[in-house]
Amino acid sequence: MLRKNMFACVLLLLLAVLLGFKSYDAHAASDQQIQELKQMIEENRRENEENRRQNELLSQKIEQLEAEKAANQVQFQESEAQMQELASKQTDKPLGAEFALIIGAQSGPFKTGTGFYMAGELGLPLYRNLGPGKLMGLINIGWAKTDDDVTFEPTINAVAPGALPTQESVTLDTVSILLGLKYKVEAHPIVQPFLMAGPSFNIFLNKSDPGNQVGGIAPQPDKLQNRGYPSGQGSAELGIAAGGGVDFNLTKKIFLGAEGRYNYVDRSNGSFGTYGGRLGFRF
Repeated sequence: MLRKNMFACVLLLLLAVLLGFKSYDAHAASDQQIQELKQMIEENRRENEENRRQNELLSQKIEQLEAEKAANQVQFQESEAQMQELASKQTDKPLGAEFALIIGAQSGPFKTGTGFYMAGELGLPLYRNLGPGKLMGLINIGWAKTDDDVTFEPTINAVAPGALPTQESVTLDTVSILLGLKYKVEAHPIVQPFLMAGPSFNIFLNKSDPGNQVGGIAPQPDKLQNRGYPSGQGSAELGIAAGGGVDFNLTKKIFLGAEGRYNYVDRSNGSFGTYGGRLGFRF
């Protein structure tokens, strides 16, 4: 009986040991799983944190790109408005060429007095921003008519000595062509003075009435010869012209003005002056 009890005790002891080892293994396995779960949770937390940071960076980048897009859009709109304004100004602004009609008087060459003068002038821009103004090439074509009543001394007539041919009326047409340069100051929007100069080609047409002639021959009287007056039908002379004036802008394309010019001709008493009012147009 005692042996049976001892055997039972040993069996119970072995069973308890076995159960203890099994419980220990289960507890150890549970701890490992808990650690693994904690590690997974930590890794997930870190990944979530990293994702959150990346999302914040992406959000900031998106905001920056949207701000740049808005700024570029505003800048584009401003540039477009400036281009439209510039295009509008360019459309309204003349190219810079000018045409003017000039009407006035000419102090006649060869002492023929003062007569009517008119001219057409074309100015083509060469440099638009030269200092406070612009430089233009100038073409000016003018016509003038002057006359004078002169009483002449008797002249020698080889055909009929003692005859007194007279020449009472002296009429002279002058055609002048100026090819030069013109500088116009455009600092003021309304009042714009200018200077001009260049070589000129002058044609003097003699339309004098010789009066009564004996035998159809009337030599050039000494009085006209002393004046340098062209004999025959006239003459052509080279010269130099220089002058200036001022224009007053009525609109961007229309102006009024006045000018004066001295025309030097290398012939006795051949130089003359022209002056008058101007009506001009820009295009």
